[in-house]
Amino acid sequence: MRDEEGTAEELKNGITIPSNIQFSARGFADEDFAKEAIYKLHSVLSAISQSIDLTNLDGVTVAFDYDEALLELDRGYETTYELTATRGVAIGVAMAPTVIRDGVIKTHLVLNANYALSILEEPGKETEYFWQSLHLVAHECAHVEVTASFDKSFPGFLLQKAHNNILDNMRWKVILATWDEYAVCRIVGSIGYDPGDGYLETLVKVLGDARDQCYEKIKAYRTHGDVGQVATEVYGNIGDLLKYSSYFLGAVAARETPETHPPALTEGAEFGWFAPFYERLIKVHEALWNEFGNWEGLGSFEAIGDILEDMAKSIGVEASRVSNELVKFNIPYRRESMPDSVTTNPLIRALLEKELPSK
Repeated sequence: MRDEEGTAEELKNGITIPSNIQFSARGFADEDFAKEAIYKLHSVLSAISQSIDLTNLDGVTVAFDYDEALLELDRGYETTYELTATRGVAIGVAMAPTVIRDGVIKTHLVLNANYALSILEEPGKETEYFWQSLHLVAHECAHVEVTASFDKSFPGFLLQKAHNNILDNMRWKVILATWDEYAVCRIVGSIGYDPGDGYLETLVKVLGDARDQCYEKIKAYRTHGDVGQVATEVYGNIGDLLKYSSYFLGAVAARETPETHPPALTEGAEFGWFAPFYERLIKVHEALWNEFGNWEGLGSFEAIGDILEDMAKSIGVEASRVSNELVKFNIPYRRESMPDSVTTNPLIRALLEKELPSK
C-alpha cells in the first residue's frame, strides 16, 4: 500500500517540488499574465507536493496552444510517436508525459491553459471551475509519483524496454495506462471535487460500444487481411475499456464507502459479458495498490495483460506464442464479425446460424 506519510526527499515544510523547477508559458497575451499564472501554479504545486511526491517532476508547460505544446515537447529520447490530446468519448486537456533527463526518468506536466487557469480565481470567490482545475492539476501531479514509484521498482523498463513482439508491446501499453490511472485516481481522491460520477458515465458509454466496435474492426479485416492491424485495433478498443474502468475504480476506491457496482453500470446490456473481467480487474488493482512501491516483480502487473488477452479472445482475436519473438493470431469466423455482404446472403446466413458460435 502507498505510504501515506510519504518517502520523498522532503524540502522545507514537507514540500517535495524541486527548487529549480522550470515553467514554460505559451500563447499568453502578455508577460504579466504569464507571470501571474506561473506564480499561482507554483504555489498550488507546492501545496500539492506536501501530500503527493513531486520529486521527479521535470517541469511544467501551461499553454493556450496545447496541441502544439504536446508535439514540441522535448522528451529526451528518439521516438516517432507523437503526443496528441485525447479526442472522443473523453477530451484530454492535460497530460503528464514521461521524459528522460540525463538518463533519469522524470515526468513533465503539460496543461491546457484554457482549462487549468481557473485556479487564478480569487480566494473566497472560487467557482466550480476553480475546483475542477485544482483537481486537474492534482491528477497530473499524481502521475509524477506513480511513474517514479514504478521506475524505482523496475529501473530500465520505462521508455527503455524493447518488447520482443507485438503482443507484449500491446499488453504493456495497456498495463501501464490502466494501472497508472487507477493509482493516480486513488491517490488524488476528491481533491478539488469528486470526479467519480463523470468517470462512471464515460465507462458506461465505452462499455456499451466496445464489442460492436471490435466486431466492426474484424469485419473490415475480412477485406483488408492485415492481422497486425486488426489485433492492434481490437486490443486498443479493449484497452480503452480497461483504462476507463480503472479511472472509475480508482476514484471510488478513494471514497469512504466505495461503490464499484452501481446500477448504471451493472444494469447495462453489455455488463454480463464484461462482469468476469471487471471482477478480475478489481482484484488485480487492489493487490497492486496494497504492494505500492514494493512489488516483487513485473508478473503482478502482467495479470492486467492476461485480462486484456482473454477479453480479446472472447471477442474473436486469439493470440498464441510460437516463440519469444513470434506470435500468431487466429481470427475465427463468427456471426457478429462477418461482413454484412456475407450475412445478407440467405444460404450463407443459414449456414452461419447452424455452424458458427455467437457472443
